[in-house]
Amino acid sequence: LSWRVRAATRAVQKIPADAPQQCRVSLLRQARVTRDYGIPASCRVNIDQTNVVLQQGSGLTYAEVGSKQVAVIGQEEKRAFTIVVGASASGEALPFQAIWQGKSKRSLPVATARGQADAAQLGLQFDYSNTSTYWSTFELMKIYISGILVPYFLRQKALHSLPPDHPCILQLDAWSVHRGAELTGWLQDTYPWIFREFVPAGCT
Repeated sequence: LSWRVRAATRAVQKIPADAPQQCRVSLLRQARVTRDYGIPASCRVNIDQTNVVLQQGSGLTYAEVGSKQVAVIGQEEKRAFTIVVGASASGEALPFQAIWQGKSKRSLPVATARGQADAAQLGLQFDYSNTSTYWSTFELMKIYISGILVPYFLRQKALHSLPPDHPCILQLDAWSVHRGAELTGWLQDTYPWIFREFVPAGCT
């Protein structure tokens, strides 16, 4: 029998034709705000969300040449959670927020789970989605910003002898929740010193 490595394929989002120009404009906006307000690198943070599959499968396996069905261990695994990751322009990683599908704390890892003490020491935050998915929402973004991002910004401003309301930059992708009226209004009312900058759509 003749065997070879087989790979699964999937479509990817198309990069805009004017991506270099869009990214340049975004960079110049950030440079202007950084210059005008004297924002240190540690007060410029980019965040994003990604899903983590509990049993990560592989898209590759050995199969007989000409076979029409190729089974791969873990390929149908759907159980996952979302990690919200933040990093500053100074190179510091912020504590993660882990979002689990469910509507109560019973959806979260138990307090006695292996590594929980280390996670708590690092400031990792475990939240349940209160929806039928594990994706972030406006309410979960509020929890992340108030519980992880703002305390980080305040510590950095104190280190640089800056006032608590000194401007900071939060860079996000163009997801609808990030650009939505709810988050926009809440940030303006609660943390008006957080300036948002968006990565152009399709350029992440």
